[in-house]
Amino acid sequence: MLALRSHPGCTCSTSYRAHGGRFARPAAAHARAAAPRRTALRAQALLKEADGVSASWTQTPDDVLIRVPVDASVRGRDISFEVHPKRLSLAVDGKQLLAGNFAGGGDVNADESFWTLEKSDEESGGGRKYVAITLAKKSMGYNSWEMLLESERVDATVTDRVWMQVAIGGQVIGKMVIALFGKVAPKTVDNFKSLATGDKGVGPSGKPLHYKGVRFHRIITEFMAQGGDTTLGNGFGGESIYGDKFEDESFKMRHEERGCVAMANAGPNTNGSQFYICFGPAPHLDGKHVVFGRIEAGLELLGRMEAVGDESGTPSDEVVVVDCGLLLGGAGDVEGVVDENKQLTLAQA
Repeated sequence: MLALRSHPGCTCSTSYRAHGGRFARPAAAHARAAAPRRTALRAQALLKEADGVSASWTQTPDDVLIRVPVDASVRGRDISFEVHPKRLSLAVDGKQLLAGNFAGGGDVNADESFWTLEKSDEESGGGRKYVAITLAKKSMGYNSWEMLLESERVDATVTDRVWMQVAIGGQVIGKMVIALFGKVAPKTVDNFKSLATGDKGVGPSGKPLHYKGVRFHRIITEFMAQGGDTTLGNGFGGESIYGDKFEDESFKMRHEERGCVAMANAGPNTNGSQFYICFGPAPHLDGKHVVFGRIEAGLELLGRMEAVGDESGTPSDEVVVVDCGLLLGGAGDVEGVVDENKQLTLAQA
């Protein structure tokens, strides 16, 4: 079963399940008084890891959650932690593990920020420990942090573009152009491109390795549209061009905006053909799913797709990829798709 677990501070055990399960929105990490959400802001910080240190992080609307692995022999008294509105430092036995500033982002509330020393679970390496840092965002609005670690700098060059013509209830509503980040996740992008063109023929299941005719089987309002099940069409199937499943490549790209495209999975290293498109920021999925593209044209189609979804994820009308392929002409052809969509909208008005 595909399952997207929420952040460590979440009170729910599952944030989304595909393959017959359910998507659910993440719970808040802390029971702070609710504040009105404003327009999303994007922030960056630059924390530098010491050699041999591999930190990871995720975020909620209110907090940034950092995980720094340490040796199993480390005790709480060995840890030195300092946090200020604009900078942070973490050391163990006098050796600095993580340090830097939030110059490109919003301030943190130092009084509500804290750390704990935790044991790693068996799946991620039992017998080790990690320092779990919670940074409280000072902003009252949804302040989405794009970057935290220097090691996360990525080359988000658009290497390829795929188009998908979408129909709802048998009526074509237009085309989406998906820009792909082949330098971030080349294997994932090659898989998606081949499934868009169908150039690999038939898979081990006997079904075409092709998104053409495949439906978006789960659409949750204010969250995401999931599709790409090339074998069963209901969330229980799908296969990659490499066989049944393939490994996660990179978690450097984040679920930071409406229209980001990522791989659905059933846990670590279980990518197949299923993917989803976010209707808004979904930071609780960061670090768990490979983001490899974004909608570059046809973003307005998402509104019409979302309109036939509900909180359970069952579409009220069938949403299908009528046709798909590679867009070979670059930015010029993207503008052509935009014009084509405008003309179709006028014709259907």
